[in-house]
Amino acid sequence: MLGPALALGSSLFGGSADFLGGTTSRRIGTAQFMLCAQLGGLVLAGGWVALSGDPVPSLAALAVAAAAGVSLVVGIGAFFQAMVVGAISIAAPISAVGVIVPIAAGVIAGEQVSALQAAGMLAALGGIVLVARRPHGAVLAPARSSIALALVAALGGGVCLWLIALASRDGGVPWTLFCVRVTTASLLALGMCRRRIGLRRLLQPPIALRLLAFVLLGFLGFALYALATLHGQLALVAVLASLYPAVTVLLARHLLHERLHRPQLLGVAAMLLGVVLISS
Repeated sequence: MLGPALALGSSLFGGSADFLGGTTSRRIGTAQFMLCAQLGGLVLAGGWVALSGDPVPSLAALAVAAAAGVSLVVGIGAFFQAMVVGAISIAAPISAVGVIVPIAAGVIAGEQVSALQAAGMLAALGGIVLVARRPHGAVLAPARSSIALALVAALGGGVCLWLIALASRDGGVPWTLFCVRVTTASLLALGMCRRRIGLRRLLQPPIALRLLAFVLLGFLGFALYALATLHGQLALVAVLASLYPAVTVLLARHLLHERLHRPQLLGVAAMLLGVVLISS
């Protein structure tokens, strides 16, 4: 039960971080926010490595973690931009479809799931699809752009989840997260230098506090997921960790008053049912 519990904690922290990241990106821009967030995560991951005292893992494990970082840059960049140009309550659930990647990897690797757990996985995935639907099939031009970006985010995020699980098992969680953050921060810093984007607005107290909160929530979300992969089957914990859209959507509904329609409410309920069945 430890693996599922950690994965659910990952969803809670990750969903809260995504809501905070999406709303802050609307104010200051995606690139600026992403860079500072990754630098903050790098500091936390570096501190964890120092405290853990774990030896440096193999080059293969570090390479897998670095590849996860590249996938993460693609995923979160597309995800935050999707929330900038469209509704958060639509972009978040679509991005979670990427969970199919680690699920498939776990099944291919020979992981066994019970009939109830399989039903729970289907219910959770079905819930994600329902939450992502727009009422009456109406899709506006900005929504089409947001959906396309969210699908890119799904692919990048799914590959990242799979690679983090592999790297964590071979090289340990602290070093995996540190290498991921080194990669993401380096790529984003290079992009910022080329575009000559300023960071002055990030020093304003309201923005700085939001950024700090995002860094802490996001780091906890990734750390709990990486630990969950060590204490449970990848196919199961990946689904539970990918229920974060329910948190993001509910926050968007209550704080931004984004309206949820009946299919979307059914989708949230299906996600919760899936959690119960997977944890059985």
